[in-house]
Amino acid sequence: MLKVSPVADYPTEAGCFLRGNDYSPVAVVVLLNAPYGTLPPEVQSIPPEIEKLVRVAIETGAALSGTLQTENIGIEKIVCNVVGNPNIRYLILCGKEVSGHNSGTALKALIKEGINDKRTIVGSQAVTPYLFNTPLGAIKRFRGQTTLVDLTEEMNSEIIAKAVWSCYQENPTPFQGLSLCDPGAFVETGLSCRLTWKVKHPEEIESWEIDGEFLKKIKEPLEKKVGEPMKGNERIVSLTKRLLKVTEELAGIARLCIEELERPEEALREKSLEEVKPQLPIPMREEPLTEEELYFVNQLRGYRGVLAAFKALDRDICHDGCSLPAAVISASKRLKNLKVSLDKSFLPDKKKEKIQKELDEFEEALQGLPQDTSQPCQKTVGNCTIGSGCFANASLDLLKLVTEPALRSNV
Repeated sequence: MLKVSPVADYPTEAGCFLRGNDYSPVAVVVLLNAPYGTLPPEVQSIPPEIEKLVRVAIETGAALSGTLQTENIGIEKIVCNVVGNPNIRYLILCGKEVSGHNSGTALKALIKEGINDKRTIVGSQAVTPYLFNTPLGAIKRFRGQTTLVDLTEEMNSEIIAKAVWSCYQENPTPFQGLSLCDPGAFVETGLSCRLTWKVKHPEEIESWEIDGEFLKKIKEPLEKKVGEPMKGNERIVSLTKRLLKVTEELAGIARLCIEELERPEEALREKSLEEVKPQLPIPMREEPLTEEELYFVNQLRGYRGVLAAFKALDRDICHDGCSLPAAVISASKRLKNLKVSLDKSFLPDKKKEKIQKELDEFEEALQGLPQDTSQPCQKTVGNCTIGSGCFANASLDLLKLVTEPALRSNV
């Protein structure tokens, strides 16, 4: 009987599972019907009866045994880990169906029907059965490599153990109407794959996300009412007007964000007039700002608006997605580059120290915002109410409006 080694980085995806005998032909998936958000990394919060099934499967001889809660990312991780080990030929599904997610029916539908051109599991009863992040080749391989042993609703550990034992027998073994035995490794080598979808431009929409009629409506303004396509400068002028409108809207957002960030603290407003010291008038500058200093001053203004927008998004739907963390990480990188430019600048030391202090405050504030991009974009999973655009990335684009004066080339 042919057995092969799994791929070098197997299992390729982290998750709530145990690893057993790599040469075993069976993996066990235990449906986890528990409140979402209470699990990994707090693994001890798994109900004892679920944990028992996971451990029994490994102790009996399974290659992998773990829990499944979500009908999208959870299934994608299973696919990636299974195709990394050609020895796995059976997938035992057990446990009570997950309320709200219907992850069990989604997994069964994937093995039976596959996905459509919109990456949706065909025939699934789940709410969001979308496999956006897994390579199509891995999904095809997963369906061809594995045979489902459906024990949905089963919570008896002895039955699960008997199912695992039956799968690695050399001779056909009857089990609940099935004939199980170890067929050996899959004929093709293992696939080393991970969840490949990374949010670089979440504001963009893939072609399969919108139908032809909607796409047609977008294109209509770029054509003359009589049906003749625009030509040359006429098309450029139309596009430029649209870009100008977007710029004006972003500038308006920036002003609101800056006003919100610079608004006095609530505690200060509550002080009596006697407690508040009269503020002295700000003296006029003896000399105007240099272009170099003005550049950094404008950058600081831009970051105030971006930070205010990020804080607002963190209190909304973006807190649980990856668009905001991706934008926060990008802003942090830009901030570090700005610090390097400041260090190389020709500004006086006192001015450098003042700007550096504010940059440090921005960096500290960014560190307190979400930076975990492992969750799906909320627009992609259908939870975002903003629309086709992405406010997180649009907020970050405010910095692009700070174009003048440009920083000197030798800085």
